[in-house]
Amino acid sequence: MNIATAQHCPTTDRPRAAPAGRAAVRGFSFIEIVVVMGAMAVLLGLAVGYIGNIGKSTFVAQAKAMLSETAHACTSASVGGRRAVLTLREVDTEDGDTVLMIGASIARPVLTHQFETLDFASEARAPAISGKVELDRKQGRVGNCAKFSGGYLEFAASSVFAMTEGLELDVWIKPESHKTLMSLVRGGEAYEVQLTQAGGSDTYDVRLRLKLRKASESVRTIALDQTYETKGGPVIADGRWQRIQVMWQGLEPSIRVNGLECYSAGGKARQPGGAMGADVVAQVHKIVVGPRGAIPLTISAPGSPYSGLMDGFRILGVFQSEDLERILPGELEVLFPTVPLRIAFFNGGLDPDLHSGDQIIRIRDARNPADPAMRLTVGMYGTISSELEQPGTGGPESAKPGDSTGKKRSSSDDGAKEAD
Repeated sequence: MNIATAQHCPTTDRPRAAPAGRAAVRGFSFIEIVVVMGAMAVLLGLAVGYIGNIGKSTFVAQAKAMLSETAHACTSASVGGRRAVLTLREVDTEDGDTVLMIGASIARPVLTHQFETLDFASEARAPAISGKVELDRKQGRVGNCAKFSGGYLEFAASSVFAMTEGLELDVWIKPESHKTLMSLVRGGEAYEVQLTQAGGSDTYDVRLRLKLRKASESVRTIALDQTYETKGGPVIADGRWQRIQVMWQGLEPSIRVNGLECYSAGGKARQPGGAMGADVVAQVHKIVVGPRGAIPLTISAPGSPYSGLMDGFRILGVFQSEDLERILPGELEVLFPTVPLRIAFFNGGLDPDLHSGDQIIRIRDARNPADPAMRLTVGMYGTISSELEQPGTGGPESAKPGDSTGKKRSSSDDGAKEAD
């Protein structure tokens, strides 16, 4: 083969093959990139909207969980003859928004003294003894008791004595006669329980003196002295033990002597009611304890000392629980009842002095009114149930008197129907 033939060989005109192990690389066109980015933007927008709707739908569920938790805490804290109050109110934030806040006030023991000795009480508190106070080892209800003859026991100033939401006193006494005024307990200038002589020299009324301010008022508002007193001299100095029970939690007090309610508000006996709505909550007061937040406590008191025997002294304070005070998430609307509201618990259930039926709270998402509303039901005997209502139905039907459930229809349930 000559040189000319070799130069025109067909094999020399073929395209060269790519080296082994290397593939041809082809890029995306501009149109393809735009189409893919557009599809991704659409999918991302749908995902964001879906996630946002999930967040909104959980606001009601979160509120349901928080309300149920607080109600259960109040029920548990009230077991054993104690009291607790669940509150729901609107508060303004620093940003100018209005949100719902749930809270709880719970009673806890502050001081217990059985008078087995004079120099020791509960919480390892040792009182200072002033005047004539001594042990009586023969006349106690069980064991020893204290005999006051014009003296008193003084406990140093402490924040546990500075209860603001309410107080409870339970004490057994055998008072002497012919005394005009005797103090059973005094907490600084904030509160005092006294015996004041009634018609005869051996009969006494129970007087509760408090320094109060409306809960809605500023701390700069001047505190006012308020006095509640029984009528008819229910305490009789006849040589028998008398049990005095005084309870106050922001509204009218309860004053019991030997288990019988003896206090009347405005000449009318205290009657059970339905939900404590805005009209009632507006009248709620707090005890003013002063800027220091700590006050002394005395059993008996100088100036009006107690004379007689005393046994089984017990005082409880009602305090706002910071752990249970929380803001409900989202923009929620209370359908029923009106806020602010209070639900009172006693001895593991609703307080029968303040509630006559099951208490119901209905809440929905204000931004999504078509979504299911939450319905929390607190039963008279401590049962707590919560559920999401079916959209457009106005919630589950309430049981009527005489139906198969046997459940008594409550006054607040009627209001829930009207609210729909």
